[in-house]
Amino acid sequence: MTNEATSTDSLAVAECVRELMSRHGIGKRQQTTELCRILDLSFSQGHRKLRGNSPWTLSQIKKVAEAFGEPAAQLFGAQTLDPGMVGANAQEAVFCIGAVEMACTAWIGAPIEAGARPEFIAYSKQGQWRVVRHDGALYQNAFEVHKIEIYPRRGETDKPSIAVVDDDQTSADNLRDYLEQSGFSATALYGLQAFNDALQSQIFDAVVIDWLFGGQTAAAAIQSVRSSENPDAPIFVLTGELLTGKASESEISDVIRRFDVACYEKPARLAILVADLTKRLNRA
Repeated sequence: MTNEATSTDSLAVAECVRELMSRHGIGKRQQTTELCRILDLSFSQGHRKLRGNSPWTLSQIKKVAEAFGEPAAQLFGAQTLDPGMVGANAQEAVFCIGAVEMACTAWIGAPIEAGARPEFIAYSKQGQWRVVRHDGALYQNAFEVHKIEIYPRRGETDKPSIAVVDDDQTSADNLRDYLEQSGFSATALYGLQAFNDALQSQIFDAVVIDWLFGGQTAAAAIQSVRSSENPDAPIFVLTGELLTGKASESEISDVIRRFDVACYEKPARLAILVADLTKRLNRA
């Protein structure tokens, strides 16, 4: 059972983290990159966390605070406003209901006094806090639980986000599905305009884009990625028109040199593409 639990308020913690970084001289445009370095996240994961769109774990909060030499308690502003939390400490724990066990955050207070009947208690077993409903059983070193927070696991936010751009909907959908099966979160975007619109509101960890879109090439879209909030995102250009002459080899070569992109001919060997994508994301 994983011992990961979500913090009290993702938005509040994100705001505190941004303020902490600003105090330590980390500019706004560098904060996502710095968070990704500290927590070993992809850019899109770090971006969502700093905007409060992704849950924070206690271990992540502690790691960020330690990186800047500050107490983790400073990132827990929300629960200190609750008078019922005075004297309680937030701990990663396992909430046990019968045979069901769920990761949680538990605010654990003082040891239980003789005759006390709190609704929930916590006790430590093999270095892990466990929270149970108090049923009258005697637990050695049991503590009162003031508050329990349980959040559904959102595994999708832990996957690197990939944009698949192609005006051929079938091709885009097939590649998206393959990437999803390979452990990525992929979005199919049918055409340059759809991709440009998406760049205004979304952050992608990598982009796989066709080269030709009618009479246009992907060159301007690639340049937009390099000017975006995540300019180092790996970019893969796909083309099936080099042999027909519709695609200019010199233009593609120029884009490869200027913007550090990879190029694969269609039909792309998807297993090789995924291996290259994985390697570049792990190196980024």
